[in-house]
Amino acid sequence: MKEQSPNWDSFTGLFSIAFGLIYGIATWTMPRAAFGNAMDPLYFPLGVAGVAVFIGAIMLVKSNFAASVQAMKNLLAEDNTKKIDRRRVLYTCLIGVGYALIFDRLGYIISTFLFMFAMQTITSGWQHWLRSLIVAILFSGSIFFIFSTLLSVSLPPLPFGE
Repeated sequence: MKEQSPNWDSFTGLFSIAFGLIYGIATWTMPRAAFGNAMDPLYFPLGVAGVAVFIGAIMLVKSNFAASVQAMKNLLAEDNTKKIDRRRVLYTCLIGVGYALIFDRLGYIISTFLFMFAMQTITSGWQHWLRSLIVAILFSGSIFFIFSTLLSVSLPPLPFGE
């Protein structure tokens, strides 16, 4: 039998099943519609959860777990340059989630400033902190001005003041 090359199929299947179950449970706990069919808002999200679980189960059944373990070992044995790049991707994802969590509480300007400054720092490094600071201030302020004043689109305001 031909040996399979390392792949992530088993781990992807497990992730898809976990995502589908968590998404399905979160969907089921959503409030029901006040009028019409109470289940109508839940059909599509429950369908997405079911498809995720189904596809994850198929991937898990068809995958070679040993090949996925080998892929994990290869990942852990990578050189430092690739590890640094993967760490930057992880930081970017975490900063994006953090941005989404603070957006409504801190408002557009502050949360976008923090997001832009953090992203600039990840890509440019700390040695260019002043440039990152200026870009983050100008970007968040100018976009807020354009949307709120020129386009009359409301963005979350500052948490103090109004």
